[in-house]
Amino acid sequence: MLIAARDFLRLGLDDLFVVAREFFNPRLSRSGLNRMLKQRGVATLVKLARRDSGDEGKPRHKPCKDYEPSYEHIDIKHLPQMPDEKQKRYLYVAIDRATR
Repeated sequence: MLIAARDFLRLGLDDLFVVAREFFNPRLSRSGLNRMLKQRGVATLVKLARRDSGDEGKPRHKPCKDYEPSYEHIDIKHLPQMPDEKQKRYLYVAIDRATR
């Protein structure tokens, strides 16, 4: 019954907990309800929303591009000049993209 309420009404855990304590078991704990839902494989609200919109199988972000070793990325940063310094300072950062 609780699983059907979760699927049909899209109740969050807290709302489902209130309903379960009121109508099913007044000694039920929130963590017990959460464990029961996980054991039975009930989808979270986020998964239910993804399933409805159709992007359940799509990856959330693109994978990183593979680079050959020794492909380096170099950044040059200008550091702020302190009042007691006479010359500008720079920071050079080189990263091998394949191994990081």
